[in-house]
Amino acid sequence: MCGIIGYIGFRNASEILLEGLKRLEYRGYDSCGIGIINPADSNNILVKKDIGKVKEVSESENFEEFCANTGIGHSRWATHGGITKENSHPHTDCKNEICVVHNGIISNYKDLKSKLIKKDHIFKSETDTEVIPHLIEEELKELKRLTGLKKDALDNIYSKEEYINCVKKAFEKIEGTYAVVIINKNFPDTLIGIRNESPMVVGFGKDDLEYFIGSDVSAFLKYTNQALPLEDGDMIIVDKNNTEHNCYNFEIFNLKNNCVKTDISKNILNLDWDIENAEKKGYEHFMLKEIMEEPEIIKNSMKISQEEIQKLSNLIDDCDKIYIIAMGTSLHAGMIAEYWFSKLGKLVIPCDSSEFLIKGIIDEKTLVVGITQSGETYDTIKAIKYAKNKGAKTASLVNVIGSTATRESDVTIMIGSGLEISVCATKTFMSQLVILYRLFIEYGKLANKDMGIYEQELQKIPEYISKTIENKEVIKRISENLTASNYLFISKGINLANAYEGALKFKEITYLHAEGMSSGFLKHGTISLIDENMDTLALIPSTKSPLLNSVLANVEEIKARGGKVIAVGPKKVDIETDTLIEVPDLIEEVSPFVYAPACQLLAYYKALAMGRDVDKPRGLAKSVTVE
Repeated sequence: MCGIIGYIGFRNASEILLEGLKRLEYRGYDSCGIGIINPADSNNILVKKDIGKVKEVSESENFEEFCANTGIGHSRWATHGGITKENSHPHTDCKNEICVVHNGIISNYKDLKSKLIKKDHIFKSETDTEVIPHLIEEELKELKRLTGLKKDALDNIYSKEEYINCVKKAFEKIEGTYAVVIINKNFPDTLIGIRNESPMVVGFGKDDLEYFIGSDVSAFLKYTNQALPLEDGDMIIVDKNNTEHNCYNFEIFNLKNNCVKTDISKNILNLDWDIENAEKKGYEHFMLKEIMEEPEIIKNSMKISQEEIQKLSNLIDDCDKIYIIAMGTSLHAGMIAEYWFSKLGKLVIPCDSSEFLIKGIIDEKTLVVGITQSGETYDTIKAIKYAKNKGAKTASLVNVIGSTATRESDVTIMIGSGLEISVCATKTFMSQLVILYRLFIEYGKLANKDMGIYEQELQKIPEYISKTIENKEVIKRISENLTASNYLFISKGINLANAYEGALKFKEITYLHAEGMSSGFLKHGTISLIDENMDTLALIPSTKSPLLNSVLANVEEIKARGGKVIAVGPKKVDIETDTLIEVPDLIEEVSPFVYAPACQLLAYYKALAMGRDVDKPRGLAKSVTVE
């Protein structure tokens, strides 16, 4: 969940760290901080941190006034310990000699902390992270004891090789998930990163003059597009080259295999993401920018390799049980796919990734398709690995090349959304739908179905979305007139998933209660809640849908009880509601592509009217990398 950045090179580290933290803030924004090795003060570790957004903390703590060539930074999404300055990262050991930032969860930290306290270590925070520098410090103390040196003699008495070995020994004792970056005041030209089940990527500057370590490539994309995703157990050591004074080299040691990795160059990626895509380009928020990009993004997703689409379609055809596992918005995309494939007589089961280990039925004829925007969603990665170990075929739909999901899957399809900054997923959802729709078409061909109408409609989807988002000013006016504190999002059939997704978008950025459900489910309890504080957003099926009259009847039941209804649907539908958000009248299979952006815009403008932080909703983070 948290964002981490490490830098070593020829530039001012503070400026690099600040830029990286701004890019990573979507991963966590409870607090932030930087730690640098300060050459102006005998290479002492200087830590600046506090609660608040990056801009606020960097201004109050004067991040950029400190000059150094080595440093680490962190933006926090709290897991262990409250949102306080003390719990903010980075964290140091007792002597302020070792400094770390960490993303993930140390599951045995209580036991480690108890043992370290008994050995006179003094802790300043409630975090699990703080055990890491103290544990390394304790290993160094043990080294000194074994070599006969005084226990309190701490400065410059061990070699770099001994220090690195002590780091390795410390991590032999650590259990859990982590991406950790470490600096040591005694070795200002050394930067260490270690990964286990939390994302970590290395960035390579030009001519080996600088290296970056980040939670994801957005941390350093401004400076380089060459990146290497680390694998579980990898420990990267970046060090000053002894023969070239201003150059650095690196080594990757895998802690699990206890060996140095070779032939790494073949895994280095050349990224085609443009940092300009992370700029707002005149829009007030990234969320609005990303919604408005959807027609063009859809075109990108339509161009994704047909070969990979065919490969996964063949797997779907070959397997008896097909699960789509995902969380949040990605799960809703999987629910829409369930309806598409059901029309072809193929059972596809969407499943909450965190529940899959409990109820998934797996054998060698099972295919598990993970959908994860980041490619690092903890529960989805865990479920993919579980399925793989049980003998299932695995596939993933992801937006980040080189992410964990891509390496754990037999087949990977990139969704082609480009960089998405707003925590609220919008354009990535649409790209996921396009890929799933293409899989639906390709599988239909394998099943000897006539898919001509669906292929024709695929080409028109960007135009349909454009027509929907052209109504944004109307949607804005409607949102500003919403005064209730509770909302129901209802529909039937394929757009039931969009009702769930619309409610999710609405509540995550407005902080108002919203609930998605089948309109047919209303009579089984929920209709008793209809009053002046409960408005209903009804996703009305197209005039071509056999479900239209059923949903209209449910709407009438709400109106009969004095409920306010805002309809999202085609203008030609014969229904009297309080207001209408118009979308194109399409065949049912294509309609999710227009209902989704309408709900996204409604949530956006309502949150804007309420003064919410639209791009960084409280308590949420873009990439959920902890359980």
